[in-house]
Amino acid sequence: MPLEKGVYTFERLVLGRICFEVPEYQRHYAWDERQWEDLWNDLFYLDYPDKRHYFGTVILMKKPGYKRTVHGEMFEQFEIVDGQQRIATTLILIKEIIRQLRQLGTFPRDRIRGLEENYLIYENIYKLELLGDDREFFRKYIIGEEEPPEILTPSQDRLIRARRFFEKKLEEVKKNLPPDEYQKWLMQLLDKIIAMEVMVYPIEETGEAARMFELVNDRGKVLTNLEKTKSYLMYMVYLTAPEERLEALLHDINVDFGNIFRWLMEIQRSEFGQELKEDDIQRYHFIIFADEEMLRIPPAFKYSYTRMEAAPIYLDILKKYIRRVYQSDKEKCLNMILSYVKDLTKAFSALKDILTYDKDDEVKEWLERIFLLRRVANFYPLLIACWIKFKNDKDKLINVLKLIEIMVFRAYAIVRRRADAGRSALYDLAHEVHRDFIDYHGLIRELKDLIQYYASDWLFERSLRAPDFYERVAGDDVRYLLYEYELFLRESCGERLEFTLREILSRDKHRRPEYEIEHIWPRDPSLLGLSDEEKEEHEECVDKLGNLTLATKGWNRSMGNKPFSEKREKYKDSSLRVQRELASYETWGRKQIEEREDKIVKFALSRWSA
Repeated sequence: MPLEKGVYTFERLVLGRICFEVPEYQRHYAWDERQWEDLWNDLFYLDYPDKRHYFGTVILMKKPGYKRTVHGEMFEQFEIVDGQQRIATTLILIKEIIRQLRQLGTFPRDRIRGLEENYLIYENIYKLELLGDDREFFRKYIIGEEEPPEILTPSQDRLIRARRFFEKKLEEVKKNLPPDEYQKWLMQLLDKIIAMEVMVYPIEETGEAARMFELVNDRGKVLTNLEKTKSYLMYMVYLTAPEERLEALLHDINVDFGNIFRWLMEIQRSEFGQELKEDDIQRYHFIIFADEEMLRIPPAFKYSYTRMEAAPIYLDILKKYIRRVYQSDKEKCLNMILSYVKDLTKAFSALKDILTYDKDDEVKEWLERIFLLRRVANFYPLLIACWIKFKNDKDKLINVLKLIEIMVFRAYAIVRRRADAGRSALYDLAHEVHRDFIDYHGLIRELKDLIQYYASDWLFERSLRAPDFYERVAGDDVRYLLYEYELFLRESCGERLEFTLREILSRDKHRRPEYEIEHIWPRDPSLLGLSDEEKEEHEECVDKLGNLTLATKGWNRSMGNKPFSEKREKYKDSSLRVQRELASYETWGRKQIEEREDKIVKFALSRWSA
């Protein structure tokens, strides 16, 4: 009997010689704990049989041909245009109910087998086939109950967490019921599920299916922009690609997005990529990809968005541009879409390489410095563009990374420029690199000019010499500077460094720094016996750079407020050369602070020279 529009029970929809699959223009499994909780509560608290849960609308498209079982039975195939998340989640819950029934050991085996054949797998035919890599994952680790050795994508992570979520919910009920009552309760829950009311809406052709998905894809869990982009591009490919190329092009796009989501998982598992969202990365790519034609504002096209203006609304600009091109030149539209997907894939791959780089070399050292300074957002587009362009020329890549570190430290850490200072110029420069509008030497000149514009040598030095340096500059940035000075002192005398930048910046379980900033001339002058004139000097000099050094947490607590005369002997035995060099001073006051400040400023102007 053909599937017709109307209200079905979930049982009537799924039972029989019918199977479902997720088409390539769809997103991957996206439901998370909030949606699982909603479904569980709707069913758990449902007053059945007086009431039934409304499952929602399911839009299906009949596929040509049939799937054949091992013994020759024929199954109709339907693509799920809308309803994938609900159907997949419901089958996960049904699977967990069946597993619990089997574990009880009292439920008839033939009935368990019948439930599995009705709702999960009949011989070699799975009731639901997911998209891409999720297909095999769903078969083995959800239906097959194996524990996955490795989670490769965000959707696979959500699938396995959904299975564990329902397992936990059922186990909680199991604790409070004797086995026979629990078995009865499981069957009542299953009855609620299969009695759910579903509005089925069948459609007949692929173009309509893609269009329909584009219209309804904001239901349920809100799609990310990346997911919306995929569905929209798939739809536009349906409209523009020649019939003989359509299937191959859709497959290629789906493979590319599969790789993107896999790399996204690696990015978000990396130390410095945990806060990055997929929409952030897509926005960074748009900044380097969008040309002037794409950024022009219709209808007069006399004005264009800047890249900073375009960044927050990049998806709207992208979709409107594709529509404009589609109206005038379908072949150009198709080529633009394919070019965009390939370029987006390169950007995600590049950022994955950046954030998971593990070779023990200078590239890793400079990447680590940039990320430890915690001000990388403005530089992501440039990092991606430069990685794509220079990844096979390490010397050039290292020189670019050094200049990025210099700009971050000088402009944002010490001069204290606003977080968005230079962002527009950096975005434009990233685009020029990506589009080959500027060569390596031009890029180096531009970066040096930006450094001088936002943190000139004069401004950098003035900021280092600020009387309130300790109050103006963040503690981690002061530690970063003093670590680099420690490194310089050790290299000057051929002494090996015994600790790392990470250790200097690390914090304990209470988020307190393991290494602290010590005021050599203590901030509290009460134990120093100062005259009125000396107190005035103390107030003027105590927070200057020359009066600051590194100290372990324990050392600073025991010695921090003591006079220099008592600290001096301890400095001689310190593991830190920035402390040991202080032992060469007989006394400590304004003159010594300014003398030491001169030395550190001279070092800093050389170390962060542009």
